[in-house]
Amino acid sequence: MAADMIEEKNLASGVTSTEKKDSSSDGGGDLGRHSDGVPSKAVVPIEEEALDQGNVHVDLGWRSWLVVFVTCFAIMAQVFVVVAAGSVIAFIIRDIGDASLAGWIIQGPLLMQSVLSPIVGRLSDVFDRKYLAAVPPLIAFAGAVVSAKATSMNMLIAGGILIGTTLSTISIVQAIPSEILPLKYRAVANWFAFVGGSLGGIIGGIGAGAVTNVAADGWRYIFWMQAAFHGATSLGLFLFYWPAKIERPKISAKEFIWSLDPIGSFLFITSATLMLLALDWAAGSYGWSDAHVVAPLTIGLVLFVSFALYEWKGRSDGLVAHVFFHRDANFALSVFAFAVEGWIFYSAINSITPQIVLHMGYETDSWRISVRQLTYSLTNLLFSFVVTWWSTRFKDLKSPLVTTWIFFLAATACYAAFQPDWNRGQIALNIIAGIGQSGPLTLLVACIQFTAPHAFLSTATGLAFSARAIGGAFGSAVLDAIINGRLSSHYEPAVGKVATAAGLPSDSLPDLFTAFSTGNIGNLTIPGVTEEIWGAVIHESRKQYAQAYRLAWSSIIPFVVLAAVAVACMRGVSELMTEKVEATVERVGEKESDKAAA
Repeated sequence: MAADMIEEKNLASGVTSTEKKDSSSDGGGDLGRHSDGVPSKAVVPIEEEALDQGNVHVDLGWRSWLVVFVTCFAIMAQVFVVVAAGSVIAFIIRDIGDASLAGWIIQGPLLMQSVLSPIVGRLSDVFDRKYLAAVPPLIAFAGAVVSAKATSMNMLIAGGILIGTTLSTISIVQAIPSEILPLKYRAVANWFAFVGGSLGGIIGGIGAGAVTNVAADGWRYIFWMQAAFHGATSLGLFLFYWPAKIERPKISAKEFIWSLDPIGSFLFITSATLMLLALDWAAGSYGWSDAHVVAPLTIGLVLFVSFALYEWKGRSDGLVAHVFFHRDANFALSVFAFAVEGWIFYSAINSITPQIVLHMGYETDSWRISVRQLTYSLTNLLFSFVVTWWSTRFKDLKSPLVTTWIFFLAATACYAAFQPDWNRGQIALNIIAGIGQSGPLTLLVACIQFTAPHAFLSTATGLAFSARAIGGAFGSAVLDAIINGRLSSHYEPAVGKVATAAGLPSDSLPDLFTAFSTGNIGNLTIPGVTEEIWGAVIHESRKQYAQAYRLAWSSIIPFVVLAAVAVACMRGVSELMTEKVEATVERVGEKESDKAAA
């Protein structure tokens, strides 16, 4: 039956005649029957879908490229969400306090992406892409307004949760370019998405630094900018994205709910939420042995294992569909590597690196820190073009992935030996890290999408970004725990000892630490302080921070090695990079459609 379906496949729409009658999904196969009597999909594997049938070619017109632009703008807005606030988190803490909760400025939106991306992706595969992509940015618009007006860290985090709803649509907006361009350009499609994300990172870093430098509460402008971006995203998708209409069968409420994998979704959402909550508490509010950490972390891990077992033994067409593993182990290997990339980017690159620049005294204001970070961002953007050209020209995604992971391993190892006097050296590390992340950010999503038939394209994409977001949230929590744990036990004793040895009265120590925490370094109004004392304590402060950052970067090294090994074990996908277009948005005439279906 698979062969018959392939023969009937319409390259322009990405669906078969059988699917038009029987499928409840864009590009899905005909319906089988699950063991409990609920319909279940039988889909054509990606290697059969990718067959070049008679070299039928779909011309790419302005509609395709306009939709690609709109989706890339949406991705730019989403990356801006996590980069902008994260890059100036130290300044937000200085303004409204509650440092122990500050991790949720990043983790809140990431949590929403983590738990909802696969479910939103499944919904779009089963139901409709347009409105699921266009409506959440309106919710994010409201969240951005709430955050801009926040009077406390709790209010800021609540706004971030609302903003996080649009991050879950990454499963759709990253899948759309891949399905409207030929499979041979899947790396190019994801490169366009990467460029959008990279520009979001650059605008987020530079913009956040600029507005934060205006005033103590200048960071609020970040969220007003977000509101504008989310509003424009929603408008663009409503106006310009018009996917082909697909005839769908009427299904009962039970069948609809079952198609969303309710059991797997519940296990996944609860396990991820509990684990992330435990890690955030461990990073600031409670010790690792406290019941507030141990209980949710243990329950979350048990539920996550239950989720994995259920997806393996309980259901073949759930969130983690077995068809992803039909051809090889690429899905598992690339998702793992993508989770590691998220761990590194959201914590080490996006959050810790700017803190290193600030606390080592290389730059003292947010704007100059943001400009300095361009050495990473622009390098990353430049080399992504090289990586994409190679992978498309030679139909080889594996070699550039392995090479770039090796570059990032070198950067990580250097950071693990970091010293406070590495001012120019830190710029060089930014460049090496930029090269290192150009491959994973560009090609890993393409590798994951090459494991999924069109019926599960958005679901697979959602799982990929869910893994990345979970990795990022775990990374932020773990690295914050390492850094804060080291500083809380060593920083004040060490700096206080140096200060009193240099002649500062012990009763002036609270004022000294307040000056450090508020950025008022060098304040000579503290009783008993002199320039010589300030010089000594600043040197010791940088020494203590450097040690904490070395420990954090050292913890990353084993994961980078494992990720490099994972991509080295992946199978090539050259035979899948064909002329096939899964779901064009071009208006294909009847004659061309008939030719494509022949």
